[in-house]
Parts: sequence; structure tokens; C-alpha cells
Amino acid sequence: MPLITQITEQKRSPNRRNIFLDGVFAFGCNVNVVARFRLRDGMNLTSDEVEKIQLGEVKQECFDHAMRYIQTRLHGRVELQKKLMRREYGKVIVDAVLDDLQRLNYVNDEAYATARATSAAKHKHHGKRRAMAELLRKGVSRDVASRALDQVYSTSDSLAVARALAQKQSARLKRLDPHVARRRLVGMLQRRGFDYDTIKPVVDEVVGGIGTNDDLD
Repeated sequence: MPLITQITEQKRSPNRRNIFLDGVFAFGCNVNVVARFRLRDGMNLTSDEVEKIQLGEVKQECFDHAMRYIQTRLHGRVELQKKLMRREYGKVIVDAVLDDLQRLNYVNDEAYATARATSAAKHKHHGKRRAMAELLRKGVSRDVASRALDQVYSTSDSLAVARALAQKQSARLKRLDPHVARRRLVGMLQRRGFDYDTIKPVVDEVVGGIGTNDDLD
């Protein structure tokens, strides 16, 4: 039978404890769970007792916490997993909660990716390349991210957005040497995530076509 070898206080949450079984971290739980089940060092637990604690008490606590995150905004599975793991519920419990949330459609990477892509295109004025990088950084798979971006950016005029951003810089750029102005404008649009086919005509228009394509490398 599993043996409780250690119970420690969580650094971030003084009212929570980490439970180690046979020398290995098993799960984290509220002090109320420790008290309810009278958990203590040296105590043997049956497999049924471990399952009852993990998939009963602790899983419900983890689920409730996940719902609080979801109620503030959409979360992708990987993003939510990272937040819950920081609370030290344990991977078994976190994965079980995420599976439940996915079945209930509270966690949906397709919807999450589409929402973030829409925000990137319409509110942050980011190009498709930067939007892709941000989705991948959030743990969205490349296939899911690509579908969302194709859907959103097919109705977004990236050229118009890039032109508007460039024109906001035009007064400042006029004070610079044209070659320097071109490089700076190219760099700004690249950081925004616009591609070559979008950047070149905008830069040519705003700076007057001075410079070479080497600036876009």
C-alpha cells in the first residue's frame, strides 16, 4: 500500500499541502483535505483511498480553480495546464480536469486560437507571422493555429493595416536619411509580423522606394 512519506507546505499557498507517496510527489491539496482524511507522515493508504482523495476532493478543487480562470477569458489547454500545474495539483489530476473541461467544451483550442488571431489582426494590428508565433508560444498546435489564422486573415486587409502603421511614422521618418528611414520602417513592420509581400509596397510608398530589397532580409 502507498505510504505517506512526507507532507509539506506549498510555498505559494500556505493553506495547501504537498503529499508524497513512497518518496514521490503525488498531489497537492487543501489543508481541509488533510484534516478530513487525517493524513500524516507514515500513514499507509489503500489504492482506493488514494483515488478517492485525488479524483474526488482534489480534482473538484482543481476543477473549481480552472473554472475561475476560464470565467475571466478563454484559455488554451496548454496555457490552462501551466497555470494549474503551478498550483501543484499533480499531473494526473490536472490532466483529468482538462479532459473533463474539453468534453464540456469549456476548453477548445480551435475557439481559443480564433479569438487570439482575431485580436492580433483587428486590435493589436499584428501581421500573420507574429500572430502565428504567439499562438505557438501559447501551446496551440501548428495545425490548429494555421486554420485559425487562415480564417481570420482571409478577411483582414493586412496591407491596409501595415500602411496605416507606416503612415503614423511618416513625420518622424522624414527627418531621417531615406536609407535609414527605410531600414527602420522595415524593422518595425517585421517586428509586427508582416511578410515581405506586404512590407515592400508599403515601404516603397511611404519612403519613396529608396533603398534596396536587402533591407528586407
